[in-house]
Amino acid sequence: MKILIFSDSHGYNVSMACAVEREAPDMVLHLGDHTDDAREIQQVFPQLTVCGVRGNNDYFDRDMPEYAVVTSGGVRIFLTHGHREQVYMREGKLVAQRAREENCGLAFFGHTHRMYLERVHGVLVCNPGSISLPRGGPAGYARLTVENGQPQSIELLDEDGALLRCERIGH
Repeated sequence: MKILIFSDSHGYNVSMACAVEREAPDMVLHLGDHTDDAREIQQVFPQLTVCGVRGNNDYFDRDMPEYAVVTSGGVRIFLTHGHREQVYMREGKLVAQRAREENCGLAFFGHTHRMYLERVHGVLVCNPGSISLPRGGPAGYARLTVENGQPQSIELLDEDGALLRCERIGH
């Protein structure tokens, strides 16, 4: 199973749509800051499962949750935008704590527009960066691969799909 994770699209959907078209994922996760973008991807690719959370710029969208736990391919994944977990000051520490409280070994957040991939207190925490407005690096997204009920890898990719970093998870 292939899952693409996007964040902070801020109304610029072309790169997201191109990545979905190119990669043909089984699922898309959107970490906020323009929840309408997640809805648009769902409309353009109606066969695709799209899940999302609300970001700090999505305060009027009460239909999207502030955080979510998604189970995909038997793997529990914690999603948050990250502003409530103070990611600018503490990076992934509070995100990892919240993920552990939800019995998730994987956690994704956005908000900083910067790519991040670290293991924090036993939780693999990832920020895919911003697909449209990056800070201090390329525009990009993440790809999670799940096989036989186990996460296998998380890859950070630039907006054209070129590999920037890969973390193997599976045994």
